[in-house]
Amino acid sequence: MKKSVFLLALAAFFVAMPFPARAVNPGNTGKTWYVSRSTGSNSNAGSRENPFKNIQKAIDVAASGDVIYVAEGNYYGLLDSGNIKIDKGVSIFGGWAPDFSERDVLAHRTFIQPSASSNGSSSGQGTVQIDVMQAGTLVELDGLMMDRGNSVAYHPRGEGKPEGVETGMMQPVGTAGIGAPGVPEEKVYTSETAIVYIRTGSKCNVTIRNCAFLNGPNFGLTGSLSQAKIIVDNCIFVNNRMAAVDLAGSSTALNSETYFTNNTVLFTWSRLKDFSDMGYGFRYRPRMDSYLDHNIIACSVFSGLDRGHVDSPASKEAERVTTCENTLFFLNRQADLTLPGGGMFLRVSVDDFDDVKQLAKVSGSKEADEDILEEVINEAYLKGFKAAVKKDDKGAVLMFANHYPVEDALKLFGAVEGYGAQLPK
Repeated sequence: MKKSVFLLALAAFFVAMPFPARAVNPGNTGKTWYVSRSTGSNSNAGSRENPFKNIQKAIDVAASGDVIYVAEGNYYGLLDSGNIKIDKGVSIFGGWAPDFSERDVLAHRTFIQPSASSNGSSSGQGTVQIDVMQAGTLVELDGLMMDRGNSVAYHPRGEGKPEGVETGMMQPVGTAGIGAPGVPEEKVYTSETAIVYIRTGSKCNVTIRNCAFLNGPNFGLTGSLSQAKIIVDNCIFVNNRMAAVDLAGSSTALNSETYFTNNTVLFTWSRLKDFSDMGYGFRYRPRMDSYLDHNIIACSVFSGLDRGHVDSPASKEAERVTTCENTLFFLNRQADLTLPGGGMFLRVSVDDFDDVKQLAKVSGSKEADEDILEEVINEAYLKGFKAAVKKDDKGAVLMFANHYPVEDALKLFGAVEGYGAQLPK
């Protein structure tokens, strides 16, 4: 009896133990560096007890293969510049408590959320830029909530603002307007950079997991890889302009590979407010084999998926593998999939995916009812979107890339069991 009581007490002790600082099992296994916005300093040693203040500082001192743990807070570059630049194979894990005693990416949120003033110090084509030319290295991003909504200008007079939506429509690139709610700057300019940009020709493998791509004035995730693999798993993409994901291969010798699984993609807007082009959830791009599984792709101004590129040689197109399995679609304005043909594009519904020879595997993909997200989706935003995309394109602009509330976006994690982003583990 005493032995049983002892074992139960021992089990309770281990259950109650805080999440250890080495509990993450990253692909890289080098030295671990620590970053805390609230307790760190860049003059520190970067240890658990004396962390750095900025992610960029940790990247700069790290060696390829090192791991970076980032506590809750908001980070966007050394000296609060507009970018974070990754030039070596490192693993970055957000979601840690300030003392690194536990990790929970939704409770201890690690934001990359540039301010409006950081637009003046930004450079390059992405808020987070990956530029690693060493083949076989690995870049990992895990548990980062990336949001550009505080550095985007919205219409100063509230034009294109449906009832109940936070802001008017997004201002054109390079144009001034007002900020999102809570942004103190009087004038904000829309700067056209992607949220995550992979420099053309990068040779590293990339894993992005448990991340958010929110309110992007350009692509959510874009760029190209040379004979490498990218895994995008358990992420949310909400309110991005142009396309949520646009990844190509850059090698003529061997295709790169994208594995896009368990992601939720909502409200992808066109390039311009007239809805004339772009507005894709996921783009199958040249020289990139793409494998999609268990996603939700919905509310795209043009189409949920795009395989409409003809800028790759026919021989390479024939070799390219593209799949879409177990994925839910709804309210994609023109189509669930676009293909070359029928003039500029051939528009295809998910019900006809089985007949699309360009898709190697399509089992389980289907049209879903928009009500699957009724408990978590911003109702006013969805109502405004449906009205905007049904209007005559020559009429007044009813809505265009308006700010989506971050708190509502993060509710999408775990919203639909078995499809889209699940609760991060």
